[in-house]
Amino acid sequence: MTRRDEYLRYLKSADWSEQRNFALDRTSGFCQFCGEVATRVHHVKYPKRFGEEHPHSLIPVCERCHNISHGVQEMKQLTDVAQMTELTPNGGKLKYLLSGARVYASAKSWARALQLPVCMMVWFESGLTRIAILKKDLAGGELEMSYLNTAVYRWHAVAEQLRAFDRQWHNSQFSGRPKHEKRELEQFMQNYDRLVSWGYDLQERALSSALSATPAATSPITQETLIEAMKEVVAPRLRDHDNKLQEHDVVITEIVDAVPTLRDPEEFITAKQAISEKGFDSTMMPLHPRSRENLSGLVGRMLKELNAEQGGSIIARIDGQSLPIQMNTYRRRNIYAALDEIMRNKQHGLRL
Repeated sequence: MTRRDEYLRYLKSADWSEQRNFALDRTSGFCQFCGEVATRVHHVKYPKRFGEEHPHSLIPVCERCHNISHGVQEMKQLTDVAQMTELTPNGGKLKYLLSGARVYASAKSWARALQLPVCMMVWFESGLTRIAILKKDLAGGELEMSYLNTAVYRWHAVAEQLRAFDRQWHNSQFSGRPKHEKRELEQFMQNYDRLVSWGYDLQERALSSALSATPAATSPITQETLIEAMKEVVAPRLRDHDNKLQEHDVVITEIVDAVPTLRDPEEFITAKQAISEKGFDSTMMPLHPRSRENLSGLVGRMLKELNAEQGGSIIARIDGQSLPIQMNTYRRRNIYAALDEIMRNKQHGLRL
């Protein structure tokens, strides 16, 4: 029986079914790379004897990621290399390669520098290969190169894999993992932001070093390489900044949408307060040039002509005036209705 025949027979066994189900339970049935529904369980490393797989060498994947994982990519050789050493946030050392203002290191070197939990090692290393294939065109160049017969990866690929971890953490917090693994993952997540910042800072320092180096010290950097290296540093940070701004905008929008429901429509308030709540300018003149009456005065006159119910008067200070004056109050719902009528018909004129 050939090795392939043995493998196909094993895939029909109860042992494989148990291993497969264990792997799927670990990710709640979702692809460990992209988060889509998993349709396969991928062997990252085939065991010498089927049925003796290490649990972390089995990764649930969707059909697309499974095909990518089995893709073959001819790696280019890394040349014009300077060997560098950098202190990591965890106090260790990263031995990396600097070539064309870009930082490269092996998967194991990156993993040691980041102090990845053991349960993430197989996922991390196999994920770098997948990203190198999938993101090649988007990254503006090779993400995976070969140096001394060892695959080395740019920080760009590492950052993409870390973002995948961050997404999975926020989606499920790895709920299917054993307790000791969850503790390791939680500790790693606490250092996530610091590690990502360190990686981008490392690439920035590499770029600065390449720019300041003398021609004799290193090979010339082409304009294309320089632009791509700068994009690699700047674009992810801008993307993170934009994402945070978008999150803030969503929160603000939710608050703005929620506030009106919290306001009492029967409360007596001034027209000026209602105009402010609706986000209008009380000094605008909706009927200009036919009338120079501002929005605040127009609302007040409209409410009086409609005999809207009044509350008690209050003493307030009007913009541009130093002396306080007495102001009428009306129910919030009536002022809102008047404002809606004015704004809805301001282009056509109002019959008051």
